[in-house]
Amino acid sequence: MFGYFYNQNLRKLVVGFGTLFSNVQVQHSNPDESTEGNFTIRVPITYAPQEKFIRRLLEPSSISSGTRIENQLPRMSYIITNILPDPSRRRNKINPVSSSIVANNQCTSVGEQIFEQVPVNVSFSLFIYTRHIDDTLQIFEQIIPYFNPDHFIKLSMNSVQESVDIPITMVSNNMTERYDGDFGNRRINISSINFLAKSFIYGKVESYTSIQEPGVINILEDI
Repeated sequence: MFGYFYNQNLRKLVVGFGTLFSNVQVQHSNPDESTEGNFTIRVPITYAPQEKFIRRLLEPSSISSGTRIENQLPRMSYIITNILPDPSRRRNKINPVSSSIVANNQCTSVGEQIFEQVPVNVSFSLFIYTRHIDDTLQIFEQIIPYFNPDHFIKLSMNSVQESVDIPITMVSNNMTERYDGDFGNRRINISSINFLAKSFIYGKVESYTSIQEPGVINILEDI
């Protein structure tokens, strides 16, 4: 019953969610007075929890006694916070999800099918780290308009479900500024946006062969 299989349903959802924000940019005025115009910074994003990310920002690591490396702002990170089944979208277990290929002049169709499919609500938290409040506002304005109220991504879950639409909804957001500490401490604006993705987790893909009447094949060929 519990044989090994791995459709990478959750992994594909994590990658697809992060890809949504892979091209967020902020614009700064050029500090070099000899050069006119602004320059654009692409905001990097990674899968990491907020607590460890803040610690890396505030406590830069050192390779040697004379060389130190610290994260540059702005940056973004995201994590999965919850995975819950959704009974309101549950489907009939008697009707499996299947794909079949009917060969010409043959009375059999060969394909693949999945009996287990569980609708799940996957919660994501997106964290935004900036040094300037204007960077935070720029990032918010590039994200919020696309979630009105949902944004759909298309994922290939397995060989049977190669095109599944996943709606992602913005649930809430929060903006905070880290102001405690002395003047030597680094200023960080931390914002978080919570999302809900209505996805599926599928069971093992199994192959099958069904016998069909010749009349059924003729009808399919006529169509």
